[in-house]
Amino acid sequence: MLYGVRQWGTALLALCLATSSFAHVAHAAGPTCPEFPPVLSLQLVGIYTDARQSVPDPSAEKKNSELTSGVDQFQRSLESALDRPGVSATDSAAVCAYENFRKWAAAGALTVVSKPYNRDGTVKRGEYLIGLNVLALKFRAAGFALDPRVIDWLQTLNRENRSFYEKASNRGNLRVWAAAGAALFALIQPDADALSFQDQVWHEAMAAIHDDGTIDAELARGQRALIYHMFSFSAALVLHAAREGLGYRDTPADTARLKRLADMIGQSLCAPKPLAARAQADQEIPGDWAYRVPLGFGARYLGDSWTRCGKPNAATSDPTSGGDARRSAAILAQLARAPSPRPIAR
Repeated sequence: MLYGVRQWGTALLALCLATSSFAHVAHAAGPTCPEFPPVLSLQLVGIYTDARQSVPDPSAEKKNSELTSGVDQFQRSLESALDRPGVSATDSAAVCAYENFRKWAAAGALTVVSKPYNRDGTVKRGEYLIGLNVLALKFRAAGFALDPRVIDWLQTLNRENRSFYEKASNRGNLRVWAAAGAALFALIQPDADALSFQDQVWHEAMAAIHDDGTIDAELARGQRALIYHMFSFSAALVLHAAREGLGYRDTPADTARLKRLADMIGQSLCAPKPLAARAQADQEIPGDWAYRVPLGFGARYLGDSWTRCGKPNAATSDPTSGGDARRSAAILAQLARAPSPRPIAR
């Protein structure tokens, strides 16, 4: 999903020189500004070996990691620049990052349809879109004015992603992530279709949480049911934060449903057997990557079971999903506190 882990240096030049993986893709656009060749489309391979899509093939995951390295390195470089303390539009690293952002927009990065059509690449592009939208909001928070070409590019990506999930039959976490992307884009640029889609999916997602905190679409994922419940929770948290930025306010029922989901996950971290019985498979234990968004966006929902049995000290840096999740959440919270919230669709 949206998870990978690395710590990067604070200066973009140091980033490029410090890792060989950066060095083979990025090249200097100037004395201190690396350049990342735009990736126009993604052709990936399926990673699951079973019908329930619960058992990944490590060799396929490795191949996809290689195929997405150009996008990964581009987004991580921008995240590193924008998560610097006190970042502003006069910061040379941030200026460099925005220039690269503009270049990818001008090139229409990730907008070219693969031939033959590649579903896995389309899904992965939607995952990257969360990070691209968050980066745009971080640029704006740092004082950058997003130019029309950047907004048009993001609008194209978001429109295509929304269209894909409007037609999809899957009602699991990926659809909720797509709604989160739509809500984030509506914060960047008013978009009635994006507002309508995210609102529809929000209500679907809340209704899908049973009284015991489980979600049917994620129970179907076998040994990864716990992991995919965490992904659904993460997607709902980002969508919720974006909705607050748009002017939506919590209802007691929605708060209760999110808390039920969080509590079920926490209880399953401590005692996975009940969930394993429901999913009909022993559960895979989630790594640090599964905690980034919950810790960054959802601390108020996490009970003591998350502290006792989870990883409360996991890093909240979420590479390719916008960077530091706590900073991302803080920016959305600041938008929610604005005196004149953006109009919302009812």
